[in-house]
This record gives sequence, structure tokens and C-alpha cells, in this order.
Amino acid sequence: MEVAQCPEVAPLPFPNLSLTVSYPEALSYAQGRLKMLGSGGLKPFCETHQLTYTNVINLKNGKLKREEPRLVQRLLSTLAVPTELLHYPLGSKTPCFLLPDAEALAAFQSQLKFLTAAE
Repeated sequence: MEVAQCPEVAPLPFPNLSLTVSYPEALSYAQGRLKMLGSGGLKPFCETHQLTYTNVINLKNGKLKREEPRLVQRLLSTLAVPTELLHYPLGSKTPCFLLPDAEALAAFQSQLKFLTAAE
């Protein structure tokens, strides 16, 4: 009788915590980018990316009833900002968002500064 072998799985490296952004920063970024779509652009965007229009409108307008990190992460992904949810600091109820590298973090911070300066 043969024993099934498990496929090799790469070890999970320790995340570089200097590449994280907070939920409020990620939310602010997503809201700013959604506002850039302009009148009439949000519905087609939601349909294209299979997002719930009502949830996205509530997020855009700051009317979510609770924090929605998975929705924010999904929006960031559709806006070409790949992230990974990370519960840090340990014991925090709200996750932060881990960006893939320093270049992605710099671009995110630069764009966030632009988006929040326009408010």
C-alpha cells in the first residue's frame, strides 16, 4: 500500500511590518479613488468587478455600519493595489493591509496624500 505524499509547501515568511497601512488609510484611499470615478461611473465599475453597488456606495460615502476590511481589500485589488490582510498589532480587532514591497507602499502613500489633499 502506497502512502500519499503531501506536495511541498513553501514556508510562510514573517511579514515585513514596515509595509503595512492601517484600515483608516486603506479606507480613505478607496473612498478617494471611488470619488474619482465621477457621476455615473460607479455602477458600471461595480458590475464589471462584481461588487455590490449598495455596499460600495456606502463605503464611498462613509456610511458603512461597521468596518469592512474584506470589502476594502477587494476594492484595493480592483484598483491595482494588491494587499494581504494582517492582524497586527496582535489582539487588534481591525486588520491592517500588507503591501507587497517598498515601491508599492511608496506609490500608495503618494497617491493617498494626493487624494486626501483634494478633500
